[in-house]
Amino acid sequence: MDFKDLRERRIAQFVVTYLAAGWLMLQLVDQVVDRAVLPEVVYRVALTLFLAGLPGALVVSWFHGAKGAQVAPPLEKWLLAGVAVFAVSASAMVARANLDSGEDGGPDLVELADTEDPRRVAVLYFGAQGGGEDAEFVAAGLTESLIDELSTVDSLSVVSRNGSELFRESPRPPVDSIGRALAVGTLVDGSVAVAGDLVRVTVDMIDASDGTQLQSARFERPRTELFELQDSLALQVADFLRAEIGSELGQIVLRQGTSSQEAWERVQEAALIEDRAEEDLGHGDVEAASLSLTLADSVLADAEVADPEWVEPVARRGWLAYRQSRLGGFDRSRYDEWIQVGLGHADRALAQAPEDPSSLELKGTLLYWRFLLSLIPDETSADDAFHEAEILLRQAGTASADASLSHLLANKGDGQLAYAAARDSYEADPFLENANLTLWRMAQLQWDLGDDRQSERWCQEGARRFPDYYRFEQCQLMLYALPGVQPDPEDAWRHYRHFVEMSPPQTREINEQLGLQFVGMALARASLPDSAEAVMIRGRASSELDPVRDIALRESMGRVILEDWDEATRLMASYFSANPSAVLGYRDAVAENLVPWYHSALAQQPGFRDLVGIN
Repeated sequence: MDFKDLRERRIAQFVVTYLAAGWLMLQLVDQVVDRAVLPEVVYRVALTLFLAGLPGALVVSWFHGAKGAQVAPPLEKWLLAGVAVFAVSASAMVARANLDSGEDGGPDLVELADTEDPRRVAVLYFGAQGGGEDAEFVAAGLTESLIDELSTVDSLSVVSRNGSELFRESPRPPVDSIGRALAVGTLVDGSVAVAGDLVRVTVDMIDASDGTQLQSARFERPRTELFELQDSLALQVADFLRAEIGSELGQIVLRQGTSSQEAWERVQEAALIEDRAEEDLGHGDVEAASLSLTLADSVLADAEVADPEWVEPVARRGWLAYRQSRLGGFDRSRYDEWIQVGLGHADRALAQAPEDPSSLELKGTLLYWRFLLSLIPDETSADDAFHEAEILLRQAGTASADASLSHLLANKGDGQLAYAAARDSYEADPFLENANLTLWRMAQLQWDLGDDRQSERWCQEGARRFPDYYRFEQCQLMLYALPGVQPDPEDAWRHYRHFVEMSPPQTREINEQLGLQFVGMALARASLPDSAEAVMIRGRASSELDPVRDIALRESMGRVILEDWDEATRLMASYFSANPSAVLGYRDAVAENLVPWYHSALAQQPGFRDLVGIN
């Protein structure tokens, strides 16, 4: 065979023609798939057939490219048959692989029909009310930004703009018809209304199967920010939808755990009572919250009786006990009492389902919480509990467990590993169930490591995603304590006020004192020592308000900036008296020269070295 044979048999013409025709066919299939008329697997099968058919095209061109009468020899027939078998087999394998794994690429959490799966989402074009063309422009832009934002979430399958465009014009078909046409479980609809000085965005999350409104939210912005709000608002709306979709999916998965209608109803009833407890806490009524949690526990006990094989009520009772322990106030015996109750539920749940992630996380969390509170008098037993907690949290593997693991590793002194665990938690949390805490944790860990750039990065990301979460005001305030950040006392006071105002009622008093310590650090960095000391003294807290002496720990950091070594050492002694296990950690850190930046200078002082047992 030489170039003359290839030319005479017109191999190049055949190949070019095949590629061109195949490319056109793929474009047609892509358009149909993009409009959500056919599932994405059709395109992948078509692409496989196209690629696998190329050898067949070469066979045909070789035997039939030359002029004259053509006869199909046996060799050609066998070659073409082999190519056909290969193409069909490859396509079937691609289809099976995609159908088995889920076309959306997300976790195969539960087998659902397309129109039942809330992870399959279509965002309909938002309407505009008032504001003329500007409002219409923002409504369209918000819709498209929202589609783009949700499409970045691997666990969601989002209909493209072209698919949503099909139902842009009014009047629309009924929502259940739209849901079937687009093969989705969730529809997102909304409107942008301009009235006076405000832009109001309303968002509805709808069950596509029957048109039921699942959730609704309203967002308001000044009209002056009409064109600036699109991206930030799309992010907030996307976060709201991700959380709600996760909640809906969680309910579906949860419902599959029991065949008992009574058990299911009791668990739902308990969840409503837990919500009431949260409302009680929001109003600062700890006693009412505790009573609500007790009532929820009794309802879950009824669920246990209704379905003894269902692990969910048992694990939930353990989590209720954990929440009760967090309401312990100043009575340390109350903490331990509820922790022991929770551990009993955790052990029962694990005996029933040894690999249940929630139960593993529950026991790990309770053991770690007991360790943090120094409720284990024997040092060896405390260390054992700490390590068991670490193992259990790793085994759980959930986003929330990774967040707790991050806190544990930070307490262990493994700042980099703690940060990695927090990143894992954030990336494994598609429905943002724990994202606010995780982002706060990452910002805090980078602060602990003295990395002002990364700390600021996660502070800003958290404030952008969760503008109403008080921790990100604290985060902004903390930045001014870092050596690499230019202190701004006026701005520090502003963040302090916002931090206190946004804090939950039950933590507002302690947060007032905590915030003052960080303001004191900012003033110390700004070379205002007298003002800094006055603010730090004002920010001190009683042992009743601060039994773990965290405020004393924070003031010691400010005293280091002022180079007040004696007072810094005295404050750390107070902290160690309430947290005996922390002494060993500091002793190891001093010996290995791994003391955090805020205490590195203090670690060189003889008084502090004597305090931690380093000669």
